[in-house]
Amino acid sequence: MPIAGASNARISPQRYQGKLVELEGLRGVAILLVTLHHFWPDSGVLYATLAPLAHLGWIGVDLFFVISGLLIGGILLDTRASPDYFRNFYARRILRIFPLYYAFVCALFIVVPIGQSMIHKVGYLQSEFIRESGNPLWYLLFAGNIRESITGVEPAYFLAPLWSISIEEQFYLMSPLLIRHLSPQTLKRVLIGLILFSPVFRLVMLELVPDNERIQYLATLSRFDNLSVGVLLALMLRTDALPDRRTTGIALGTTGLALAVAFVTGGLDRNGWFCRVFGYSLLAGFFVVLVFWAIQNRGERVTAALRARWLVYLGGLCYGLYLLQRPAEVLLLKALAFAGIALEQYPTLSLFGKIGFSVLVAHASWHLFEKPINALKDRFRSEHHPLDRAPGQRV
Repeated sequence: MPIAGASNARISPQRYQGKLVELEGLRGVAILLVTLHHFWPDSGVLYATLAPLAHLGWIGVDLFFVISGLLIGGILLDTRASPDYFRNFYARRILRIFPLYYAFVCALFIVVPIGQSMIHKVGYLQSEFIRESGNPLWYLLFAGNIRESITGVEPAYFLAPLWSISIEEQFYLMSPLLIRHLSPQTLKRVLIGLILFSPVFRLVMLELVPDNERIQYLATLSRFDNLSVGVLLALMLRTDALPDRRTTGIALGTTGLALAVAFVTGGLDRNGWFCRVFGYSLLAGFFVVLVFWAIQNRGERVTAALRARWLVYLGGLCYGLYLLQRPAEVLLLKALAFAGIALEQYPTLSLFGKIGFSVLVAHASWHLFEKPINALKDRFRSEHHPLDRAPGQRV
């Protein structure tokens, strides 16, 4: 039965099929938030004043999760009757994720420890990188987040972002099976159950292991709500009557206000009990409304900012930029230090220099390495893939 304020029919399929430029813009917002969080200067009065807001940029990962759940869920839902459903899905995901990921991880576990061993005259296993990060199998098997949630300790600086990619890969293993074999009604109940399960799991872990906030932040079971809410939206777009634009706008304002209040009162402090139990669910709620609002207003003036070329460009580079920004930062600092320039002494130049160089590295990675491999995805197309439809869309 349609909810109050809903339209009398499902949202037009053309609203969510084809390339959703607004979602690419939202991914640009997400990677910009994460990048500002990583590169924000720790000196200067202005930067110190704005630091609490800038370091809230970690929530960009939560936005990534919701968008990923929506897009991957939509692809799986639309192709679930395909005879090559599993082959095509996994082949396309492998081509998109594995090449850069494994090149990155293997290079780090070879180059960095050997370099440290040579500099400090220690064995490979005694290098700082290995002591901080442990067995490379954790990362080769996309399980780095599990190690970190168990130990409560971050790995080496370069490996720190891999936890979210690990969660998504684990999600990709489970979601195709659920969507293939469950009816829409049963799938909806399972997704709602997962959304409710995550805060309960976080609460139980808070009681059992109060000193390890990493469990709530990056344990897989702690993050099912962010991904599941995206899949639920994909399902509802295809099966349910949904709220009209006015109702969505009110929901966006309400959840946004709740998020602002949580931030001002310390409720988004990842070490605080509220964020550890409810904060991630609050973010999931706000971001799923934001994503639905962007789809509902696709091509309209109100979402024009999300179609800005530079933002869409960043959204297209987000995977490489997310993965490579830390090595790019270190490379830039060491190169400038060799030239006698201490970049960190100039906060504004440091911020924009690091962002600009990271974008340049990600751009090169995409065009020289990722894009040629990504083109092979065309060999694994399924009928009814959402990206192959919606002719005449406004972008």
